[in-house]
Amino acid sequence: MQHSRRLWLILGATIVGLIVLAIGAVWLLPRLLGVDEDAIIQHMPADTAVFAEINLLNLQDSASRQTAVAFEDAYDSAEIPFNAADPTTIFNGLDNALMSLTGVTVSEDVRPWMGTNAGAGFLAPGEDGQPRWLLAATVRDEAGATAFVEKVNGIGQGTAVRHDNLVLLASDPATLAAAQAAPDGLNLADSRRYQETLAQLPDKRAATVYVNMAEADTLLATAVPIDQAGVVQAIRGLLPIYTAIGLAAFATDEGIQVEMVGLHEPLNETQQAWLAAQTAVPTTDTWLPTHTALYLTGQRLDLLWLLLKDSLDGLGYSAADVDEATQLFTGLFGFNPDTDLLAALDGPFALALIPVEGETAVPGLSGVLLAEHNQPENLAGQAASLATGLSRLGFTAVNNDGIYEVSNADGSPLVVYTVDGNNVVVGTEMAGITAVTTTTEPLAAAPHYQGVWAKLPATARPLLFANTSQLAGLFALDPQTLPITQAVMGTTSDNNISRATLMLIIGED
Repeated sequence: MQHSRRLWLILGATIVGLIVLAIGAVWLLPRLLGVDEDAIIQHMPADTAVFAEINLLNLQDSASRQTAVAFEDAYDSAEIPFNAADPTTIFNGLDNALMSLTGVTVSEDVRPWMGTNAGAGFLAPGEDGQPRWLLAATVRDEAGATAFVEKVNGIGQGTAVRHDNLVLLASDPATLAAAQAAPDGLNLADSRRYQETLAQLPDKRAATVYVNMAEADTLLATAVPIDQAGVVQAIRGLLPIYTAIGLAAFATDEGIQVEMVGLHEPLNETQQAWLAAQTAVPTTDTWLPTHTALYLTGQRLDLLWLLLKDSLDGLGYSAADVDEATQLFTGLFGFNPDTDLLAALDGPFALALIPVEGETAVPGLSGVLLAEHNQPENLAGQAASLATGLSRLGFTAVNNDGIYEVSNADGSPLVVYTVDGNNVVVGTEMAGITAVTTTTEPLAAAPHYQGVWAKLPATARPLLFANTSQLAGLFALDPQTLPITQAVMGTTSDNNISRATLMLIIGED
């Protein structure tokens, strides 16, 4: 039984992997037969927690073909077989591993019959606690599909079936039966929440993802270790109370565009204030050096702190616990971290990864947080008091011309911080702090950066910029062959709907 479940889990994960690969890179595929845009969603049970689908016909335009060609060099450098003129070659690398585990290959057993639509659904575990999943694909070659079903049923428990113009493959017979019955009863296509979410996304979608948050919470509860459940709850407390999330991906002349939407309950007062505080014109890019790899911009860390305080009960801390900890901190360090520091960070802030030389916590990169303080005359004294208090606790705090390097008792580096004008600057390494406080060539003036926010919708508030060549080392990639040169994200929200646009830009330096 366990071997059989493991077999189908591997097979399911592999087919889902094919979908993900197609979403991320395969932007040119032969025009196939067997298209039915509604067939797959109608076979997803109404209680599906996560649903993902790819529509290969929407990968046939000139933008998709340009994107496929751009990815060719990147895959060649990674020694992954891929030919933009015949993108199915990307799947050949999975054949040997899949054959040794399951006796099924992609190139011979899946691709010859699969049509233009493929989807995957993930449901909350059944009574036995085992994960439930459902895979579906339209059929363009009936004989090949029939042979595939017979082959996989001969290996396992009979969890694959030909149904209408689809092949359905499920984690267990009960889930498979639910998928077959779904068109005649309640299915995901009939769900009002699904319809409301998809209505907010573009019609032409190469890839679609939908998440029902209530069902996903049940699914997540079985996947997250008990000792980490509080962390998840605390993070969720910072966000709106989402009821559903949708995502759409497609190719454009710029590269790859991803549209995200979240339906949520009305924002509370602090969340509304946080939203209203964000600006459409970044200002913190003048603080960062031109070679910044990753830049997250925003305003009002004081409001973010208020949201965090309200969600700390997920970690087992009550409001009384937070007040007690604040009082202890004040006694040890000489200032109140809540009222004297965090509540005063009501201006712009930036989080950044900056390329530096030497040994770093993140290979080749130094993390830096900058935040504007509304009482800068107090900052120098607070910085010195913090160093004194840390020394009392057994840490080593060295003052290098106003830049404090803090180390653990064993000598390992912990954090670096300083005061620069009205700004609090905290980093993981001295090199990152120095890059910020001494820069004469800011990111805002860099040719590769100027105008990048204009690629977003006019209503989007700038949130994130990435120079992918500077991040290539994190993923062992060659920056010279990376097709995606920049990434930029913006958001816009109202009291009930949050939206985000991610642009993965190809071919611009």
